[in-house]
Amino acid sequence: MEPQLPAPYGRRRSDRVSIAFALEVASVDHAGQRFSEKTKTTTVSRYGCALALQHMLQTDQKLHLRRLDTDEITIGRVVAPMGAHADGHLYGIETRESCDSFWGIHFSSSFYEKLLDNTHDGVYFVNRDRKITYWNESAARLTGYTSTEILGKRCFDNLLGHVDETGRPLCVDGCPLTNVMLDGRERTVDIFLRHKQGHRVPVTVQAVPLRNSAGQIVGAVEMFRTPEAERRLHNLSASLQQPTVRDPLTGLPTPRYLELRIEQALQELSSFGRRFGLLLFDIDRFPAVSGSYGHAVAESLLKAIAQTLVSGLGPMDIVGRWESESFLVLAPDLDANSVFELAERCRALIRQTSVDAESSRVSATASVGATVLAQSDSAASAIARASELMSQSRRSGGGLTTAG
Repeated sequence: MEPQLPAPYGRRRSDRVSIAFALEVASVDHAGQRFSEKTKTTTVSRYGCALALQHMLQTDQKLHLRRLDTDEITIGRVVAPMGAHADGHLYGIETRESCDSFWGIHFSSSFYEKLLDNTHDGVYFVNRDRKITYWNESAARLTGYTSTEILGKRCFDNLLGHVDETGRPLCVDGCPLTNVMLDGRERTVDIFLRHKQGHRVPVTVQAVPLRNSAGQIVGAVEMFRTPEAERRLHNLSASLQQPTVRDPLTGLPTPRYLELRIEQALQELSSFGRRFGLLLFDIDRFPAVSGSYGHAVAESLLKAIAQTLVSGLGPMDIVGRWESESFLVLAPDLDANSVFELAERCRALIRQTSVDAESSRVSATASVGATVLAQSDSAASAIARASELMSQSRRSGGGLTTAG
């Protein structure tokens, strides 16, 4: 599937709504047995739904869906097993055509269009052939090219003419978009693009791979900003130092800021299929540290652990102080395996962190809950799941990671 935007631009994501529609689902289960099962949706969207089934299914499994109250019929496929559910196994289902008539709902994608079109950054999408499939309003403002002039053209068609500071053309050799589609690694580079009027515009470019539900790279997105935009971003960062946004002890973001970023991540997951890991670290037996060594030492240890997490995470990862002795991490582009690996690496770093306490050094371990954001999540449900997984680690003796 090409990375495209929603109607009228062809994007295949839209708002998800929590509605229980009665369905009859017919397919072949994991063991190769045909079945027909009645169930209800947990959420619905323009191009699919989430539902629970007693039968085990595989990714890309084809299903026939029939609404019991209207006899509407459509065909879908499993894009993501989403874990255990009270009624069996929860699955994310995608349909080839719009489900507006199937659900009897008109889904609007205006929220996501406004989100991209009102950002200060220029944003555009390309598919594997580097054909441009989306061009936002800021990209038009920064380059002089409208979406009508750009859409459908390839990024190397002598339009933007990216060059580095030496004047070396990057569209043929060194294209950030090509490189991220080859190795899946994000890149940030300073380059010069050519404005429609002919002059060169210095921009900072961030290139990110776009993946489908199976994790395959299907294109890339480029975000670019001018030095003026960088200064606005710096001013925004300065505003984050306010006590309402930053924890006064550790300097990390507060819970409210973290919740907002998780909501934004869920929007990216719904819009672009970008996956995010969520990790909750709780310091084991922390009150005992305060009782044995005093409040000042306990605070020093918390600050040291906070700095360890900041240093040990990637530039795109976000870590904040969640509660008095717990930290929450939101990290992009993680699946179930890589979120566990990140949790274990951070847990090991925390274990190796220590502070002076008179003639000794004080350290601590952490209990960790690690999960991956799901299409059906809200910020609250994702945090609750991470918290329960963390509690399982703590009940098992602490110093462990539990993923799910």
